[in-house]
Amino acid sequence: MGATFWSPLGGGLLTGKYRHRSEGRLTTLGRLIHTEDTEQKSTVLNTVLRIADELGTTAAQVAIAWLRHRATIATTGLVPVIGPRTVSQLDTYLAALDVELSHEQYKQLDEVSRIPLGQPHESVAARTPTLLGGSAIDFRQPTVPVA
Repeated sequence: MGATFWSPLGGGLLTGKYRHRSEGRLTTLGRLIHTEDTEQKSTVLNTVLRIADELGTTAAQVAIAWLRHRATIATTGLVPVIGPRTVSQLDTYLAALDVELSHEQYKQLDEVSRIPLGQPHESVAARTPTLLGGSAIDFRQPTVPVA
């Protein structure tokens, strides 16, 4: 099994180009375009832009380097489908092959982009330390009926 990442840059969202302007595909395409419409998306974009600034590279290169790293640690094949419209965009994407993110940067990107899995996952995950012999404070004594 494998997975294909369609639009790994979120239709341009992770490049930061739509942060302060809306012209271009946001107004003319008339289709679903990813926008910065949630706090989490803003946090992810802020993190990508900050790391790009730290490394002196582009946000697109950071996003693609991040996906490439995730593909190396995944248990299934992960293939990002890039869609450059210009030679300049293709050059930017290919330059991501030379971007090296630190362990801390990967960790930050993973944390801010984590999607809540909901129930029952979160309930089980909260009890995992106890189930693995962790803190006894999480144990609930069984209720014993009294006649």
